[in-house]
Amino acid sequence: MLDLKQLKMDTHGISVLYVEDNGVLRENASKLLKKFFVHVYIASDGKEGLETFKKNHPNIVITDIKMPQMDGFTLSREIKRIAPETEIIIMSAFDDKENLHASVKIGVMDFLAKPVNITELTEVLNRTVHKIRVQKDTNLFYAHLKNIFNYQSSMVAMLKDSHPLIANQMFLDFFSVDSAEAFNKEHADLGREFLQHDGFLFNTPTAPWFDEVQSNANKLYHVKLKNTEGAIRHLILKYQKIPEKVAYGILSLDDVTELNLLRLFDEKQSKNDENLQNSTAMFNLLEVIQRNSAKVMLHNYYKGLSITNEAIIVEIQEGSIVLKSTYIQQKAIQFEGKTLITSEALPNAIACDEVIKITFDKQSLEFKKLHFVGSSPIKRSTIRLVPDKHTVSLFIGENKFQGEISIEDISLDAVRLSLNALPAGLKVDDEVLIDMVLTMDNKPLIINTNALMFRKSESKYNYSIVFKFKFKEGGRSELVQYITKRQMAIIREFKGMQNG
Repeated sequence: MLDLKQLKMDTHGISVLYVEDNGVLRENASKLLKKFFVHVYIASDGKEGLETFKKNHPNIVITDIKMPQMDGFTLSREIKRIAPETEIIIMSAFDDKENLHASVKIGVMDFLAKPVNITELTEVLNRTVHKIRVQKDTNLFYAHLKNIFNYQSSMVAMLKDSHPLIANQMFLDFFSVDSAEAFNKEHADLGREFLQHDGFLFNTPTAPWFDEVQSNANKLYHVKLKNTEGAIRHLILKYQKIPEKVAYGILSLDDVTELNLLRLFDEKQSKNDENLQNSTAMFNLLEVIQRNSAKVMLHNYYKGLSITNEAIIVEIQEGSIVLKSTYIQQKAIQFEGKTLITSEALPNAIACDEVIKITFDKQSLEFKKLHFVGSSPIKRSTIRLVPDKHTVSLFIGENKFQGEISIEDISLDAVRLSLNALPAGLKVDDEVLIDMVLTMDNKPLIINTNALMFRKSESKYNYSIVFKFKFKEGGRSELVQYITKRQMAIIREFKGMQNG
């Protein structure tokens, strides 16, 4: 049974012209059509109908054949010449083959014998509106398809809500269906096809996949799908909203299975040295991000102050990368001499250890010596700042360390000390005494506390050792004040550097 409410909803944005020389029929049809269409245009003969069409360009024309001044066939031919996409419905009291053949030849949508039955008319309108909607969706799809990266080699579909309306051949071939309609009949929801994997997008009762992608348009997601042959494929998913079209969006799925990246997303394997050193996989992922026109984040520290901004990948060459970012980020990179790249498409942060060139007027940055990092400073839970003027002493048991020593950075929980030699016998969890003289408000601030050795690292010239504080009750309050004021001083200093 025809759903008249649905028909009325579907006619949104679609207009109709009714051409009839019989006044009574014209009045009755006008009342009926206005129940479904917001824009209804009426004409009493073919000539008036053509003028009305030229002025208003309705999507549908319903016309009688036998009329004064201009008959329905002539009107239809003129309309098709002006706007071939217009759908025409012919009405005639003469139900003969000649009229039927003439209608087909002109390219009319349907033919109705008069007197027109209301049920028949609504059924014809429903078919016509559906055809127009499909064509509008198709036009919309191909208009936006050009904005999707490399669509010839990606699966692409236009969605209304979470259901494909139209899909390219690669999408249809992957799921072995002939059309988007066939896909929707066989698959209740695309998200149900996503297989669970660490760090990947998949459907759950509490976190539907479409809610996630719709809330984060243009974000890249890794998904795992099984094709009809049973082979598991690794794809990059991207959802783009269509401007001014609520509930419509373009979904692209880029198959990256051949890049052998799945192991990088396994929680255990992602920390494996062999995988972290996999520069081929790393550059392949960066190329995927670039092709999708997706942004990455750059992370730097200026004396412990976090500086983070978006960047786009401009060029990837063998062993190097060129990015564009903000002036602020360029200044932070100039100071630190390196940066970290993160993206939702990456299993780990990428360290760029050497700056090749910074071009401020072009906002460009070129790096080499790129590699994945197992742990990243961007995951810091506390603020770690570089102090200004200070002195520090380290006591191990009754003995004071006699070598060169300074503070690399300090937080509310720990301090990182730089030593020119490793104290004999010092190991993890050993308790020491640290005596620091910091500067706050141009006055010395003395902090004396026990601490536990947490970890150490070694460079060519010194040792870096992290000690976790063991404050007595209330002993942290002065350090809180120092960290707060030092952070504000570094912010002012960095702002001044931007203007320098």
